Amino acid sequence: MSEVKPPGELTLGPITTPAVALEDRLLHWLARAFAIAALVGLTLFGTYIVLRASGATVRNFGQWRALIAGLPLTTARDWIANLGIGMHFVMGAILVLAWPILLSSRIRARHRTVHRWTGRLYVSAALLAGIGGLSFILTHGAYNQASSIAFGAWGWVMMSCAAMAWLHARARRFDRHRAWAIRLFAMVLGSWLFDIEFRAWNDLTGGLGVGKDTASGLFDYALLYLFFVPNLLVAEFFIRNLHRRLALPGRWRWPVLAGLAMTCLIFVYAIIATTATLSGKYGKHLLPLVIG
Repeated sequence: MSEVKPPGELTLGPITTPAVALEDRLLHWLARAFAIAALVGLTLFGTYIVLRASGATVRNFGQWRALIAGLPLTTARDWIANLGIGMHFVMGAILVLAWPILLSSRIRARHRTVHRWTGRLYVSAALLAGIGGLSFILTHGAYNQASSIAFGAWGWVMMSCAAMAWLHARARRFDRHRAWAIRLFAMVLGSWLFDIEFRAWNDLTGGLGVGKDTASGLFDYALLYLFFVPNLLVAEFFIRNLHRRLALPGRWRWPVLAGLAMTCLIFVYAIIATTATLSGKYGKHLLPLVIG
């Protein structure tokens, strides 16, 4: 005589349970890998900004070399552009390096004062970084008109996210505040992802669509929006599903996991190529300080 189960009790078959558990474990470890890679990569990127902006590496940023080297600035436009991009670098370093404190759930729960003041610093830095970047674009311009428009739009969105995060925090609408803080962090990622995405694409496609020394190739123009628009879409998806457990249909689980694993490998490769090689944009400045 078969055992009768109480009403409402869920019975899982012995065949499906290990498969579901394996998929969950793989997804968990992929998320961990992405988080660790981002933490290491952003820390090194922030270090690169500080050292190169201060002139401690082999070459200072050209946009404000005149100011930091004490060279003459003959016009008001020169002063505004140099001071603006300098403020953008300094505030950008804060945005890149302070995010683990701001997004830590443990600090938010146990050290409210630390979270609150870090948030105020972060929002202020985002607004000042945006103002600095926009002042540079308006007085000097980026490397072409298309990039000036794209970077200006990115800076405006970042400043808007910062302002909304602060307004909702002041009004104690903490769910909305958190949503805008996530959007803000997605925009902060953009400055780093611009270089990471360029290196990955250039290496894996052999430079397909990349303009040689002109930044006028098809991919160059696409990258002007790929470095921040997808981030905002991913952040929006995360916000809207924050308290919901997503379940993919069975036939999609392994293809999605395979796609995420491939993306993670490319992500890690691009971080290493950009940061830990002498041909990398950051590595050629950072490695000589380490290896002499």
